[in-house]
Amino acid sequence: MRAVPTLDAEDAAQLVGFAIGAAKALGVPQNVAVVDPAGALLAFHRMDGAKPYTAAFAIAKARTAAGLHVATQRLAEIATPGERGFGLNSLKGGDVAILGGGVPVVVDGAVVGAIGISSGTVHEDAEIADRAVQDFGDYITRATRPAGS
Repeated sequence: MRAVPTLDAEDAAQLVGFAIGAAKALGVPQNVAVVDPAGALLAFHRMDGAKPYTAAFAIAKARTAAGLHVATQRLAEIATPGERGFGLNSLKGGDVAILGGGVPVVVDGAVVGAIGISSGTVHEDAEIADRAVQDFGDYITRATRPAGS
Protein backbone atom coordinates (compact mmCIF):
# COMPACT_ATOMS: atom_id res chain seq x y z
CA MET A 1 0.00 0.00 0.00
CA ARG A 2 1.22 3.54 -0.65
CA ALA A 3 0.54 6.82 1.07
CA VAL A 4 -0.66 9.59 -1.22
CA PRO A 5 0.15 13.13 -0.06
CA THR A 6 -2.69 15.59 -0.54
CA LEU A 7 -3.71 19.12 0.22
CA ASP A 8 -5.99 19.49 3.23
CA ALA A 9 -8.63 22.11 4.04
CA GLU A 10 -6.09 24.43 5.67
CA ASP A 11 -3.79 24.20 2.64
CA ALA A 12 -6.72 24.92 0.33
CA ALA A 13 -7.65 27.99 2.37
CA GLN A 14 -4.04 29.23 2.17
CA LEU A 15 -4.02 28.78 -1.62
CA VAL A 16 -7.32 30.65 -1.94
CA GLY A 17 -5.90 33.47 0.17
CA PHE A 18 -2.75 33.70 -1.95
CA ALA A 19 -4.84 33.74 -5.13
CA ILE A 20 -7.12 36.47 -3.79
CA GLY A 21 -4.06 38.55 -2.89
CA ALA A 22 -2.59 38.12 -6.38
CA ALA A 23 -5.93 38.92 -8.02
CA LYS A 24 -6.34 42.08 -5.93
CA ALA A 25 -2.80 43.14 -6.84
CA LEU A 26 -3.74 42.87 -10.52
CA GLY A 27 -7.16 44.44 -9.95
CA VAL A 28 -8.93 41.42 -11.48
CA PRO A 29 -11.70 39.71 -9.45
CA GLN A 30 -11.52 35.95 -9.88
CA ASN A 31 -13.15 32.61 -9.27
CA VAL A 32 -10.71 30.40 -7.35
CA ALA A 33 -10.95 26.60 -7.09
CA VAL A 34 -8.66 24.21 -5.23
CA VAL A 35 -8.83 20.44 -5.71
CA ASP A 36 -7.05 17.39 -4.31
CA PRO A 37 -4.94 15.07 -6.52
CA ALA A 38 -8.06 13.19 -7.64
CA GLY A 39 -9.81 16.41 -8.66
CA ALA A 40 -12.25 16.54 -5.73
CA LEU A 41 -13.11 20.13 -4.82
CA LEU A 42 -11.55 21.27 -1.54
CA ALA A 43 -12.30 24.99 -1.71
CA PHE A 44 -14.02 27.51 -3.95
CA HIS A 45 -14.27 31.28 -3.68
CA ARG A 46 -15.86 33.80 -6.04
CA MET A 47 -14.56 37.29 -5.47
CA ASP A 48 -17.00 40.17 -5.73
CA GLY A 49 -17.11 41.18 -9.38
CA ALA A 50 -15.90 37.84 -10.77
CA LYS A 51 -17.93 36.53 -13.70
CA PRO A 52 -20.33 33.90 -12.29
CA TYR A 53 -20.38 31.95 -15.56
CA THR A 54 -16.64 31.25 -15.32
CA ALA A 55 -16.88 29.56 -11.90
CA ALA A 56 -17.15 26.17 -13.62
CA PHE A 57 -14.09 27.03 -15.73
CA ALA A 58 -11.98 27.54 -12.58
CA ILE A 59 -13.01 24.11 -11.28
CA ALA A 60 -12.32 22.46 -14.66
CA LYS A 61 -8.89 24.09 -14.87
CA ALA A 62 -7.99 22.85 -11.38
CA ARG A 63 -9.22 19.32 -12.10
CA THR A 64 -7.34 19.18 -15.39
CA ALA A 65 -4.08 20.40 -13.83
CA ALA A 66 -4.39 17.87 -10.99
CA GLY A 67 -5.33 14.96 -13.22
CA LEU A 68 -2.77 15.54 -15.96
CA HIS A 69 -0.02 16.94 -13.70
CA VAL A 70 0.53 19.91 -16.00
CA ALA A 71 -0.42 23.58 -16.14
CA THR A 72 -3.38 24.17 -18.42
CA GLN A 73 -1.46 26.97 -20.14
CA ARG A 74 0.94 24.28 -21.41
CA LEU A 75 -2.00 22.24 -22.69
CA ALA A 76 -3.25 25.27 -24.59
CA GLU A 77 0.07 25.38 -26.43
CA ILE A 78 -0.12 21.76 -27.60
CA ALA A 79 -3.85 21.55 -28.33
CA THR A 80 -3.99 23.84 -31.34
CA PRO A 81 -4.67 22.42 -34.83
CA GLY A 82 -1.63 20.62 -36.17
CA GLU A 83 -0.07 20.07 -32.73
CA ARG A 84 0.24 16.67 -31.07
CA GLY A 85 -2.45 17.46 -28.47
CA PHE A 86 -5.11 18.68 -30.89
CA GLY A 87 -8.52 17.48 -29.70
CA LEU A 88 -7.37 17.07 -26.10
CA ASN A 89 -10.14 19.38 -24.92
CA SER A 90 -12.80 17.01 -26.27
CA LEU A 91 -11.71 14.15 -24.00
CA LYS A 92 -13.75 13.19 -20.95
CA GLY A 93 -16.85 14.74 -22.47
CA GLY A 94 -15.14 18.10 -22.88
CA ASP A 95 -14.02 18.32 -19.24
CA VAL A 96 -10.35 18.84 -20.12
CA ALA A 97 -9.58 22.55 -19.82
CA ILE A 98 -6.97 23.96 -22.18
CA LEU A 99 -7.14 27.59 -21.09
CA GLY A 100 -4.42 29.05 -18.89
CA GLY A 101 -5.19 29.32 -15.19
CA GLY A 102 -4.89 25.74 -13.90
CA VAL A 103 -1.67 24.85 -12.10
CA PRO A 104 -0.73 21.67 -10.22
CA VAL A 105 0.58 22.06 -6.68
CA VAL A 106 3.75 19.96 -6.28
CA VAL A 107 5.32 19.25 -2.89
CA ASP A 108 8.42 17.07 -2.63
CA GLY A 109 7.95 15.93 -6.22
CA ALA A 110 4.32 14.81 -5.76
CA VAL A 111 1.22 16.50 -7.16
CA VAL A 112 -0.83 17.14 -4.02
CA GLY A 113 -3.64 19.04 -5.74
CA ALA A 114 -4.16 21.99 -8.04
CA ILE A 115 -5.60 25.47 -8.29
CA GLY A 116 -7.84 26.85 -11.01
CA ILE A 117 -8.41 30.55 -11.66
CA SER A 118 -10.97 32.04 -14.03
CA SER A 119 -12.65 35.37 -14.80
CA GLY A 120 -9.85 37.46 -16.27
CA THR A 121 -7.96 36.96 -19.50
CA VAL A 122 -6.19 33.60 -19.78
CA HIS A 123 -2.90 35.42 -19.20
CA GLU A 124 -4.22 37.05 -16.01
CA ASP A 125 -5.70 33.75 -14.85
CA ALA A 126 -2.38 31.94 -15.43
CA GLU A 127 -0.36 34.69 -13.75
CA ILE A 128 -2.57 34.61 -10.65
CA ALA A 129 -2.52 30.80 -10.45
CA ASP A 130 1.27 30.74 -10.84
CA ARG A 131 1.68 33.41 -8.16
CA ALA A 132 -0.62 31.58 -5.73
CA VAL A 133 1.27 28.29 -6.17
CA GLN A 134 4.63 30.07 -5.78
CA ASP A 135 3.44 31.83 -2.62
CA PHE A 136 2.11 28.53 -1.27
CA GLY A 137 5.46 26.84 -1.93
CA ASP A 138 7.21 29.64 -0.05
CA TYR A 139 4.70 29.25 2.80
CA ILE A 140 5.30 25.47 2.99
CA THR A 141 9.07 26.01 2.98
CA ARG A 142 8.81 28.48 5.87
CA ALA A 143 6.41 26.23 7.78
CA THR A 144 8.65 23.17 7.50
CA ARG A 145 11.99 24.91 8.10
CA PRO A 146 13.47 24.08 11.51
CA ALA A 147 13.41 26.96 14.00
CA GLY A 148 16.52 29.14 13.82
CA SER A 149 17.50 28.20 10.27
